[in-house]
Amino acid sequence: MGVNEQGLRYVKETLEYDENQIRQILHQAFKLANKRKKILHNIHKSNVLKSSVLWNEILDEVAVEYPDVQVIHQLVDSAATNLCLRPTQFDVMVMENMFGDILSDQGGGILGSLGLMPSACIGPEKAYYEPSHGSAPDIAGKNIANPYSMIGSVAMMLENSFDMAEEAKNVWAAMQGVFADGYSTADLSKPGSGVTMINTVEFGDKVVEKLRQMPKV
Repeated sequence: MGVNEQGLRYVKETLEYDENQIRQILHQAFKLANKRKKILHNIHKSNVLKSSVLWNEILDEVAVEYPDVQVIHQLVDSAATNLCLRPTQFDVMVMENMFGDILSDQGGGILGSLGLMPSACIGPEKAYYEPSHGSAPDIAGKNIANPYSMIGSVAMMLENSFDMAEEAKNVWAAMQGVFADGYSTADLSKPGSGVTMINTVEFGDKVVEKLRQMPKV
């Protein structure tokens, strides 16, 4: 950021990845896809960005190690459209950070709330898990936050970091069971919409109640 020779303020930004960084991200995506529906959507912009050209080259090299995973290539602008029109076609999507930052929030909008968006940052040795909405300081202390994202982040931690897949499935099922019983949170429904409105603590208590009713793993 500065002033150029014509006296105009300008900014220049650089997107820089090396092949090892790209390969690390892709391996995580392929491993996840291999455990799920074995379909991986590769989101890129190789018709414009050189970074995407390299990204796709590395992806082709990594894909050889995961022959059971079907790779579907899609430009990021097309992916944004298809997330709105037919979101169920997607399962695991892999992309660079800026594309992911934008499309993940779009996904929350399609669902109706960032309160339904758990997230994970998984590295080669460590990982951390958090709701996509972060700390949400605008509603701090009001007991109205949807805890699905936070509890879902714990479920992801159980599965991805502790190899506790069955326990994770129980957590997901417990949360979905609360919604199935006719309860909802303030971010998803309004009074008079035919559901019983509950707050953050009540939702958490009902999830715990569901879990206690399940057979021990």
